[in-house]
Amino acid sequence: MMMDVLDIWVNLVTGQGAREFLGQEQFANIPGYLGSSSTGGIGTDGLLAVMDELGVATGILCTGMDGTAEHALEVADEHPNRFLVAAGLTSPEHATRNVRRIRTLAEHPRFSMVRVMPLANQVAITDPRHYPAYSVCEELGIPVGINVGVPGPRVRSRVQHPDLLEDVLIDFPDLVVIGAHMGHPYEELLMNYMRKWPNLYLSCTAYAPKYMDPNLVTFMNSSTYRGRVLWGSDEPWFPMRRSLTEARGLPLDDDAMTQFLGGTARRLLDRTVRT
Repeated sequence: MMMDVLDIWVNLVTGQGAREFLGQEQFANIPGYLGSSSTGGIGTDGLLAVMDELGVATGILCTGMDGTAEHALEVADEHPNRFLVAAGLTSPEHATRNVRRIRTLAEHPRFSMVRVMPLANQVAITDPRHYPAYSVCEELGIPVGINVGVPGPRVRSRVQHPDLLEDVLIDFPDLVVIGAHMGHPYEELLMNYMRKWPNLYLSCTAYAPKYMDPNLVTFMNSSTYRGRVLWGSDEPWFPMRRSLTEARGLPLDDDAMTQFLGGTARRLLDRTVRT
């Protein structure tokens, strides 16, 4: 069965960039934690080759909000329909500058998401410094991906505990929030939140699908909550080949699998189909 497969989390990483990233003490364990042996990075051609082999139509390039976002948008423009772009909020203390950057990036139809990564800056999900970004994303209709759960890097986990999401969902009722990196070990809490909050979604990025909570898989296959969990890999840190192979092996019916592998992501994140 042909499906529209969209990987919501891929990275263009040079060999030098990979070495610099893994050279930081808190990130040194990432390859072993994610089960990846690929630390040499991956360029555009290599990423497209993997996508073509696996039947992935589109990948969302994840980058910072600095000049790398423009580079990613250039790559997306050079390969129409193959890439979208997400930008990470790494310096929430620069609230006004971040709002301006989001507005500028959102002028490009291939800009799809703002990522909030508490593990990277140790600023909690509900910290007031994040609120201006949430506000402008709600205004512009740009989803926010927020890392939740116990992270792989050796940093404090409490800054991205999923129970903090509820304040954001209450304070920004029209904001689409995608919990990133599975939220383990809080899947039951996140399922309850998704039952309660229609704008909350979850993604399995950087997490092995074969280890997904069986209750969550049942939730994904239900008639009411199918489409609330999105697939993504985090290539090359978590290999796309392994992630997609395991995702396709989950006991989901065809419709639930279609929504999981790309249908929901296309609807939420691909602004080119709405312009």
